[in-house]
Amino acid sequence: MLVMKKLNPPRLLLLLSVVIFACLILFRSFNSAPGNGQSLLGKDQSNIDPPKLVELLRKASMPDRTVILTILDQAWARPGSVLELFLESFKVGVGTKKLLNHLVIVTTDDQAFQYCKAMHPHCFPLPTPEDFVARKPLMHPDRSKFGRRTIRLLGEVDELGYNFVFTDADVMWLKNPFLYVDPIQDLTIACEVYTGDPKSTSNKADRGFFFVKSTDISVEFLKYWEVAMVLHPDHDAQSVLEMIKEDEVAQFRLRVRIKYLDTVHFSGFCQPNKDMRQVHTMHANCCEDLESKVHDLRLVLDDWRNSMTSLSTPGSSWRVPSKCKEK
Repeated sequence: MLVMKKLNPPRLLLLLSVVIFACLILFRSFNSAPGNGQSLLGKDQSNIDPPKLVELLRKASMPDRTVILTILDQAWARPGSVLELFLESFKVGVGTKKLLNHLVIVTTDDQAFQYCKAMHPHCFPLPTPEDFVARKPLMHPDRSKFGRRTIRLLGEVDELGYNFVFTDADVMWLKNPFLYVDPIQDLTIACEVYTGDPKSTSNKADRGFFFVKSTDISVEFLKYWEVAMVLHPDHDAQSVLEMIKEDEVAQFRLRVRIKYLDTVHFSGFCQPNKDMRQVHTMHANCCEDLESKVHDLRLVLDDWRNSMTSLSTPGSSWRVPSKCKEK
């Protein structure tokens, strides 16, 4: 009991998650056949169709079994909203248009799925309750459920042996980011705030853009992340990730190798790099209001298009954040 008293509540929960995680994996080994879509977490099942997912991943995969994944709902998948801008960024970016062939868009409702099919060849429906809405306030219970379902889906992809880049749809792809992906690391992740050291846990990670190399370690890491979210139902996926990466017990258990990406190249509204010549992706993070987000993402693409005629001109800068900064 002396050891327990020295641990603060978040660390104690993460320590307990190690035990729970081990028990769940043991339970799964006795009760679940691989790839049958059965959830470790009881009733909150994603009901993923494994054959359909496998077929879609095979079609979208690069030769090295790498895919790009995003997930969204009807609020982001409608005319004039985020998905339209997301796809446009690939088309106007440098060396990014070809990457659309490897993008799988996961949708959480039928309206988003139908709109996706009209816009893109690789769409995957993720079954959710009819009253489920992903884009809720940060502390809303559905926000945590959405995060768990996302992490669970990514875990399925990882277990199938596919490397992947997960990207929020409010990330504009302006240059090919794969040049900065480290194939040695299990996880390569963008930052909201970058401190200068690519290995330091003091970097504030941005779960809106990360690369996962399919390994046994990354498979366990994603399972652990999901279980930790169950233990922290009032936190979203990014907050739980911060807890995991800063906890020594979790790091010792998982042995996950992480590289943090410099905001010079992987920029965002939280810590923007005003020199657009250096930027590969721009994330509309630190901006919850959808109307403001769409407005500022349009500015990003407009500024980028204008810069294409004057790339040699020093000092080209973004006009963002604009409305997002006001919120």
